[in-house]
Amino acid sequence: MVERTYVEEEFSKACEALLDAQSLAESGGSDAGIVNRLYYACFHAAQAALYDRGVDPSSHGAVRNRFGEHPVLDGELSRDHGRLLTTLADLRRQADYGYAPIDEDVNA
Repeated sequence: MVERTYVEEEFSKACEALLDAQSLAESGGSDAGIVNRLYYACFHAAQAALYDRGVDPSSHGAVRNRFGEHPVLDGELSRDHGRLLTTLADLRRQADYGYAPIDEDVNA
């Protein structure tokens, strides 16, 4: 069984990453930096939700897959929530490792 402190720690990390993203957006930070922090905010929130259900994912891919299998397919969250995590993962990969500019409005 996953310890309750894991849920709280992951949720705290999610909140911190979201604040980082907001700070970057307000100070004119790069789209890549904003996308990175938004992805990690969603990633840690998804991981907290999984830990809360007793699921212990072992990788980023496992978090995305299990998040889709549990709170989304269980009907607790919409498919849009699952797609957001996947979209942000793709954008973060593009921002961190790609050469094309990000076409999304990260300030929306």
